[in-house]
Amino acid sequence: MQLRRIVVATDDSREGQAALLAAARLSQRCRGRVTALTVLEMGHDEAVMARAIEGLTARVTAAMDSFPNVQRIEAEVAFGLPGVEIGRFAETRSADLVVLGRKRRTELQRRLLGDTADAVARRSGTPCLFVSAGDLDFGRVLVALDGTERGLSVLIAAMDFARLTGAKLRAVSVEPAYENEDGVPRLLTGRSARLVEAVDGLINSSPLGRAAWDRGDRIPVNPPVVIHRGPIVAEILREIDQSHADLLFIGYHRGGPAGIVDAGSVARRLTHEAPCGVLTIPL
Repeated sequence: MQLRRIVVATDDSREGQAALLAAARLSQRCRGRVTALTVLEMGHDEAVMARAIEGLTARVTAAMDSFPNVQRIEAEVAFGLPGVEIGRFAETRSADLVVLGRKRRTELQRRLLGDTADAVARRSGTPCLFVSAGDLDFGRVLVALDGTERGLSVLIAAMDFARLTGAKLRAVSVEPAYENEDGVPRLLTGRSARLVEAVDGLINSSPLGRAAWDRGDRIPVNPPVVIHRGPIVAEILREIDQSHADLLFIGYHRGGPAGIVDAGSVARRLTHEAPCGVLTIPL
């Protein structure tokens, strides 16, 4: 994962402004180039487009004033459906990351209104960072792993992110809880044992080193991955709270149905429910 080119989708909402500030903060840390994008629906008259461009320029100027060491932020306008055009624009610019604001909506609201964040994540071949207002600190990164070899690509991306930004890492995986196991020593399953071995191997072979890992009081010294048991989403949210994570890395499967049909997706639920920023890695 690189952060040389960052596309941030922004508008005049609080969430749109949060995305722009988050992109500027990342640019300040890794010297990546930022392009701020506003997507307008087709059919607007020239006066509406002029106001949109004027507003975008003003927001970009304000973001650069907040982060004076950031490189110049370019401002661009595209036309069409945001859920389609954001990903398309990022691909044409060979972006390494797309940053978007995340609106807090209930499940019913997402049914009725849809969600641009979901649409972009499902379509994008580029990692996507979703932030809410106030999500500017990415110093503590939690990586959610599913135990598969494919899922380790999420950890590799998070390690790259930590190398570029100086963030501290920790990893979590969740096993199912079984009945009648109270009082029984909880030994690792074969799946988790293989995951622990794979994580340890990546740490040993990475120039990042073990100093980048946030072990905490509960995490074994070797390797720094914690295994929970129980409902996946609930346990990952619990680990976010206990570790005070600023950013959650998760894998996100591309394609598939939109909206509430896919409401059971672990990645989709975490994208909406996590109390911190969420960075999705396309799988």
